[in-house]
Formats: sequence, structure tokens, C-alpha cells
Amino acid sequence: MHRPLTPVLFAVLLTGNLVPAAEPDVTGSPNLPAFGKHYRIDIVSQSVRFPVKTTHGDITGSEAPARDAGSYASLFVCEWSMYPRELVKKTGLRCVVFCKDLSFAGQPRTAIPDFEHDTLYLDVTRGRHDENYVRKVIHHEFFHIVDLKDDGRVYEDERWGRLNPPGFRYGPGGAKFQNDPTATTTGKDLPGFMNRYATAGVEEDKAEMFAHMMVEPQRVAARIEADKYVRAKVERMREIMAAFSPQAGDDFWTAVIKAERPVSKK
Repeated sequence: MHRPLTPVLFAVLLTGNLVPAAEPDVTGSPNLPAFGKHYRIDIVSQSVRFPVKTTHGDITGSEAPARDAGSYASLFVCEWSMYPRELVKKTGLRCVVFCKDLSFAGQPRTAIPDFEHDTLYLDVTRGRHDENYVRKVIHHEFFHIVDLKDDGRVYEDERWGRLNPPGFRYGPGGAKFQNDPTATTTGKDLPGFMNRYATAGVEEDKAEMFAHMMVEPQRVAARIEADKYVRAKVERMREIMAAFSPQAGDDFWTAVIKAERPVSKK
């Protein structure tokens, strides 16, 4: 059990160790095979095979140009390096695929967690004009995998739902927001939510909270000072992660807060 979270505790920068990133090669692109080996996952960017059949629809896409894949790889390694190896292992994830033109059941997507094949698909071109968005997408989709593996449920969480403002009801799910480019940039002042996309469903609310805690911890720290609902969700997220993997406890969040991200030029 975590000690109660306070704004000061969340914002203070303490010492913590991140997993070392893979060494870059002479072109500046990370050594993805070595990085994947460290996490015991395959990272695929060439000879990608589509379509992929799933119970609820086909996953389609195409191979991304090497330049785009290499640029994305640097960003991916920066973010993924924050995860303890045992946390990733606990999810059962086997493969991460870099691609472009990604879609699910005909609908364009920036990323897709394929639960049936323990694979995470990432479109390395969509949304690249906003690197903060791309970073959050990586963590958002990874959390969906954690969310399934911790209790076998993604679309139901009564305990989390009770943390919402009285009378609130979630929307029709994230799929209905895919064509709304403002869903992740508006609604930032809604009590209890980091943006409008988080109101789409409990699964999106949890994944957005995790993504914001990973990428924008200072912003989240500011929100919990004035928003008791966000504060409760942050505390609950920390409990969820620590229960799923002991390596994702207080030291993990301390390291996340301390992490400095380079300014990337695409």
C-alpha cells in the first residue's frame, strides 16, 4: 500500500534509476534489437505483415520508411526505458510493431494493442507534429495491456468509476472519438479528467491518466492541488501499478518525475 499522495510528494524530485537505453548506432538510430532483447520483446519495423486477423476486426497497415521508423525509434526508446523490465514481462507483451497507415476495422489509428497476439502496433507517422501527444500514445496503449492483464477486464472498473464527480457517465468509447482531433487537447479543465478523450470510457480515462502521469507529471501535480477527483485517480493509479508489479511503486514514479526528455526535431 502506498503512503497517501500529496502534491509535495508527487512533485518533489528524488533519486531514482531508469533502465539504460540502447546504445545508438552511427546514424543516431537506437539499436532496436538490443533494446528489445533487454525487455524480451521483438521490435519489428521491416517486413511487417498485414492484415492481422482479430476477433473484432482486421488490423491493417504498411511498412514505414526507414527515416520515419528511425526517428520514432529514438522517441520510443526514451519513453520505454522508463519501464522496469519486470513490469513489461508481467504484461506478456511479445512484440512491438512500427508501421504506417495503421487502422483497425477500417478506422485509422495511431496505435493498437492487439490483446489476442500480445502485440503493440504503433503508427510512426500519425500525429508526429506533436511529440508530447506521441509520447502519451505510447504509454496510453501500454496501459491498456496492463489494464487487461491485471484483472482480465478493460471496459469495466466500478471502483474507478466511483472516483468521478457525482452524476457523471462515460461516453460511447474511444472509437467514437478517433476522428475528433480536439479530443485530447480540449476539456482540460473538466473536473476529474485530463481531456475530453478521457470521458469516452473508463478504459480511456485510466489510460489517459497513466499517460499524463508518465509524460506530464508536473501538470498532473498542479491539477491535484485544485481537483480532488484527479487527485483520487492519481492515488488509485499508483495503487493499480504497484499491485500489478512491485517494480512500479514509489521509486518508479520518482524516476518518472525526475526524467528529462530531449527536445526532438523531426
